[in-house]
Amino acid sequence: MTIQKTKPVLIFDVNETLLDMTPLKTSVNALLDNEQGFRIWFGMLLHYSTVSNSINEYHDFGTIAGATLTMAATSMNKKVNEDEIKEALSTIKTLQAYPDVEKGLQLLKDNGFRLATLTNSPPHALKQQLINSNLTLYFEQALSIDSLKKYKPAAETYLWAAKELAVKPEEMLMIAAHGWDLAGASHAGLATCFIAREGQSLYTLSSKPDFEANDILAIAEQLVAAYN
Repeated sequence: MTIQKTKPVLIFDVNETLLDMTPLKTSVNALLDNEQGFRIWFGMLLHYSTVSNSINEYHDFGTIAGATLTMAATSMNKKVNEDEIKEALSTIKTLQAYPDVEKGLQLLKDNGFRLATLTNSPPHALKQQLINSNLTLYFEQALSIDSLKKYKPAAETYLWAAKELAVKPEEMLMIAAHGWDLAGASHAGLATCFIAREGQSLYTLSSKPDFEANDILAIAEQLVAAYN
């Protein structure tokens, strides 16, 4: 994709891109008594959210998270009850931002970039996450796919975000730590940036991202240099 000099509207994924999910990983691994428990469960969560898209039967992300955590426990022959699942998942609302995030977002705002989120999390959870991590004031809109009832990486989610922000898809840049998210954004016509958080990798069968960086401050510095 050709990079234009007009500043793009920056769209941020939230979980693992901005917020450190280590506490949630710890709680899920402890619940499932397996050091790979979180990875297995989170993969199932993403899988069944796309199933929701495919069969046009929407449940919010928290509901699918609970159902798939039960499924993960069953697959590991681990007995868990509803209260234990709720307690483990409640950690997601108290996640904190990575140390690089606030500095990076501030640099972007200081240089005239428009910032918004686009997440699969439901609005109530997103609002609490942004409050607890002190990130609310950086974003002009906190967009959740719950309004559309279609999960990323469906193209409709990115196109809907473009309408909400009154821009064209090609005037947006999706910033995420997940290859599947960037694959969807690229397919919808957005420019993309991969944040190489620990344990994350690109989907090599999709388009190469326009930008890559190790954290939000590093990509902020790249974007300021590229568009100023």
